Order: sequence, then C-alpha cells, then structure tokens
Amino acid sequence: MSVNLHSPHCALWTNRSVDVDHEQWRILIVDDNADSAEALSAALDSDGCDTRVALSGVDALHAIDVWVPHVVILDITMPEHDGYATARVLRRIGRTRDAVIIAFTALGEDIVRKEGLHSGFDGYCQKGNPPTALVGLIGRLVH
Repeated sequence: MSVNLHSPHCALWTNRSVDVDHEQWRILIVDDNADSAEALSAALDSDGCDTRVALSGVDALHAIDVWVPHVVILDITMPEHDGYATARVLRRIGRTRDAVIIAFTALGEDIVRKEGLHSGFDGYCQKGNPPTALVGLIGRLVH
C-alpha cells in the first residue's frame, strides 16, 4: 500500500452503512481539542448536519443518553479514554451499536488501522483534510 505523505488521507474501512431516511445527519464530534471540534462542527452545521461536540470519551457517552447520532467522528489520542476505548464502548451500547464511527486523527492510517478495525471504526480521515473530504466519506456511509 502506498501512502502519500504530502496530503492527508481519508479511507473507508467497512461496508457498514446507516439509513437516515431523509433526516438531517446527526453527527457527534469527539475531540479533546475544543477549537478543532467546534470548527468542524461549524463546517458540518453549514452543510446542513445536526452536530454535537463532546470533549472526551466520557462526555460522548453522556451525550448519547439524550441524543443518538448517526455518525461519530472520533479523535484517537485523548486523555482518560482514547478513541479506541470509546469506540469499543459505543459498539456495546444498543443506541450506538449500528452508528458509523470514523477515526479523525493526526495519526497516519497505518498506525491506527489495525486497532481501529478491532475497536469498531468504519473509516478513517486524517486531520488536515478540508471538511468536504470528511463529508464525502460520511456520504459513502450514510444512505
């Protein structure tokens, strides 16, 4: 597999998809960098998505108590519960078992793919991509 080191990369890892039935995409962004999470949320909101932000894996689990996302965009390197641990918990909870989970991280795909697939991630998008690349990946997973 060749990796282009000059431009960030997005990839689909599974054939999971979620059926949204013409609703707004509900997207939970989980990232301990508040500025990054809020910027991504604003970009996705301007695209017509219904987004929420959680600044940790624990916050993400509280968020789904009252609001169930179609898609979870999940950073990997976070304190306490990293993205892998958070994804594994989301896969065990009935409300989010079938949600699409995308790794959104500065780490290279070769670093996160094996544990990411084992933890339940459906795709990967490296930070640094324009929001349109992430929206394109989401669009391949949401029908």
